[in-house]
Amino acid sequence: AARGFSTLTGHMKEAQFPFAVALAALAVDRKAAYPVFDAAAETPFEGVPQSVLATAIGYHQFEGMALVNAA
Repeated sequence: AARGFSTLTGHMKEAQFPFAVALAALAVDRKAAYPVFDAAAETPFEGVPQSVLATAIGYHQFEGMALVNAA
């Protein structure tokens, strides 16, 4: 289930990707998915997240992905 946390924080420029990775790590560590941030575009996730993909898309350039897995 996708989570668009920018709807809550706004776009944080350079901090966006590290923040996404931190949120992914917290979800995996705490064994709990985040609730729906935008009900019009997201669906609930039932279960325990074993891995979470954090992504970032830049304005002019830069894209990034980090896969956070449970140990």
